[in-house]
Amino acid sequence: MNSDSWRIILCITLGIALSGCAVPEERRSALVPSHSIELAQSFDLVDVRATTPDIAIDLRYATADNVLKHPIYPARMPCLLRIETAEKLKTAQALLRAQGYGLRIWDAYRPPEAQEKLHRHAGSTGMFLSPEASGWSRHCGGIAVDLTLVDAQGREQRMPTYFDQDFANASRRYRGSDPVVKHNLQILQAAMKQAGFIQLESEWWHFDDKDFLYDPQPIIYGRQLAIPML
Repeated sequence: MNSDSWRIILCITLGIALSGCAVPEERRSALVPSHSIELAQSFDLVDVRATTPDIAIDLRYATADNVLKHPIYPARMPCLLRIETAEKLKTAQALLRAQGYGLRIWDAYRPPEAQEKLHRHAGSTGMFLSPEASGWSRHCGGIAVDLTLVDAQGREQRMPTYFDQDFANASRRYRGSDPVVKHNLQILQAAMKQAGFIQLESEWWHFDDKDFLYDPQPIIYGRQLAIPML
């Protein structure tokens, strides 16, 4: 084998080794123009990807990684919020970016059809209240968001629980002994509060737009936005 052949083999081997050591990029979802986003504009909803392009989107109900173990949103579900709420989220993202962190959204606008399905199949967890008994979730009006903290590389930071899990320990008032979890939660809470959100007492990941706390917005059905439920 001549020297050129050895040089080629060395380059290929080195390339494979370096690719295995590469730092994973932050997962983001590109804005995909759709009829649903166009329809949403008439309800004062906007896709968060348009207002805050650097935010990480990972809608759990569009995957099987949720309490139901199967998707209930379409794969290309838009990440919608009311315009005012989306602007507050943009502020929170900027505050965290300045500290070397960011946000990953797990859920935003939630069609009432999805809320009914979640209550029907997972109401026993205590996380999905009956619309008839307790009223609709603020998610259904596009004024609530479920999210977590990520670092500059998009890696989720340790929190009290994962999304929609371990409801008994999911309170915003962390009572555990892990100082890293406590620190991460405080960073997230401070940024969201400064941006104009109020955290749900029982779910550390859930934040409501403070300006609409006592002014619930009309619910918007998925069918009004041409969003099919699975």
